Amino acid sequence: MKKVLCFVIAIVLVLGLAACGEKPVTTTEAPKASTQAPAGSTAAPAQSTEAGQKKIEALDLLTGSATGSWYTIGAGIADKFNESYEGFPMTAIPGPGSVGNIGVISSGESEIGMSYGPFLAAAVAGTSPYEEKYENLRSIACLQPTVIQPLTTLDIQTYGQFIKDQMKCTVGLYPVGNASTLIVSMILQAYGLNDPTDMEKWGASVYYADGASLADAWKDRHIDIQSPMLNVPASTVTEALVNRNDGKLVSLDEDVIQTLCDKYGFAKYTIKAGTYEGQKEDIQTVGLPIVFFCAADADEDTVYTFTKTLYENKDYFLGVHASFGEFDPEHMNEGTAIEIHPGALKFYKEVGLVK
Repeated sequence: MKKVLCFVIAIVLVLGLAACGEKPVTTTEAPKASTQAPAGSTAAPAQSTEAGQKKIEALDLLTGSATGSWYTIGAGIADKFNESYEGFPMTAIPGPGSVGNIGVISSGESEIGMSYGPFLAAAVAGTSPYEEKYENLRSIACLQPTVIQPLTTLDIQTYGQFIKDQMKCTVGLYPVGNASTLIVSMILQAYGLNDPTDMEKWGASVYYADGASLADAWKDRHIDIQSPMLNVPASTVTEALVNRNDGKLVSLDEDVIQTLCDKYGFAKYTIKAGTYEGQKEDIQTVGLPIVFFCAADADEDTVYTFTKTLYENKDYFLGVHASFGEFDPEHMNEGTAIEIHPGALKFYKEVGLVK
């Protein structure tokens, strides 16, 4: 009787499970691969791996501050670059900026960085602001320029007028050692000053602060002139003009523009009328193309693919940052200031930019 009873109970259980739609587990399924990017990655969710994609070691794209335009630009480029490889090998990370990035790349702590031509040339030569030569650097490509955009509330027609007339005013600058302050110092030297403190001799003063503090000082009318170095158009400049209805952009003087181009490798730049609300005239100034660079021993195939990514995806990058409207892929091999890496040179030869 016990055997019969057990058999009946077993039949009932099987029928009950069938009625509930459940099935006995007969195999163990492997967990499905995640389609989510790893934590901290700048890449979009993973797509199915295409045939022929390569797998490479992880590498960093060293940009600027986490809140700046360089980080946004770098993150977008890393995303597009990663489409050529399995996984998410490239990650855009905040870096010390155009001056500090050079030592990091030279030492091999990161693979690709962003800087400006004059700083790269100075680094290779071992001249100020560098105390040693960084001869193992190679350039990859130039992007759109970062532009000096002189803002003032003074009654002047050009930037140099406040220097010529020795006007008592307050000049806003980033802290000493910051790339923007080094650039402004070059501009002041072209106007005949040794450094910003020379202005104090006629009663002008210099206010050093970070970007947010400068914006507040401008809004609160504590500074009269500043020279942000940003991509065009820049939200910082837009906000500054909104916050001070007596503020305006002014041009650099023509002879100074020429000196900066000849001596330091700047490029002439025109901020066209209408770029900013209320801007009725063209503003003549200078710009510095953003240069991607690496160490001389960087992997040739990786640099080739990075260069190819920049060249072929302008439309995509326009959605990353508005400044890509200024980017011309047909001239991205020009103005790099230092020797071009073989991987980039190989691509330029293939598309006819270099013979």
